[in-house]
Amino acid sequence: MRVGPLDRSQLAEATAVLAAACAFDRAADVADEKLFDPSPRGLPRTFGAWEGEALVGVAAVGGARIRVLAVAPTARGRGIGSALLAACEVDAKAAGETTLRTLDQPGNYLAPGIDEANAETIAWLERRGWVRASEPRMNVLIDVRDNPRVSAERAEYLITAAARRGYEVRRAEADEIELLAAVATEFGGAWPFELERALRYVPTGVHVALKDGIYCAFAAHDGNNQGLGWFGPTGTWPAHRGQGLGEALLVACLVDVAVTHAQCEVAWIGPRPFYDKVAGVAADRRFVLLTRAL
Repeated sequence: MRVGPLDRSQLAEATAVLAAACAFDRAADVADEKLFDPSPRGLPRTFGAWEGEALVGVAAVGGARIRVLAVAPTARGRGIGSALLAACEVDAKAAGETTLRTLDQPGNYLAPGIDEANAETIAWLERRGWVRASEPRMNVLIDVRDNPRVSAERAEYLITAAARRGYEVRRAEADEIELLAAVATEFGGAWPFELERALRYVPTGVHVALKDGIYCAFAAHDGNNQGLGWFGPTGTWPAHRGQGLGEALLVACLVDVAVTHAQCEVAWIGPRPFYDKVAGVAADRRFVLLTRAL
């Protein structure tokens, strides 16, 4: 077995490994994004593990995060996962990181942590010195088909109600770079990076609210895990909260997602009651963040 750099020429083989290995996440559907696409901190370093000519494991580390690490089920129990984990830890330490975390890289994350149901992986990491670093994080799932609260008619009703209060709610244009600057100024973080990706979705996965030509709120889908119909990020400028803009923008995004998906996953939620009230929460997923000092 050998471990070394992996490049895009072996994306098909890497995707097959992820499809076989990842029972709790749709990693194979976003393999290119997770293994090779940048985050706000730049490109990841991507590793493969081979037995002979066969690719049997993959991993990617970006900044202080392991984005993904997977070993084909038929190749487990032979030290391949440990070798990939060591490669990620050595690489991150050489890059100046002092702590490594699981999955939650701002701007390009497979999940907010390891699915709580994936007890085997959590225990595997804990045996190797990783520790739980926070309370479980939560995603929620919203049914977007056959849901009376998610419809084009309701979206239009909410847009009309916002217009009566002086707001324009519309889909953002693909070249609306001024939105990115406005969000960077008001909110910062990785949100502008995710919005830029969502603006490249067709049609754009971003809806905005403006008053007198000034941005007041935004919401996006498919800015991360593109193609899976995940919702986020979303934000409302403080002076415009309580005006129903978040509800109007969420429903507009959910109607978009319903074209290709039966459910929308809302990542890393803040106020769950908001999502329950606006569209109804069908289920939730909980994630464990693990860290290791380097």
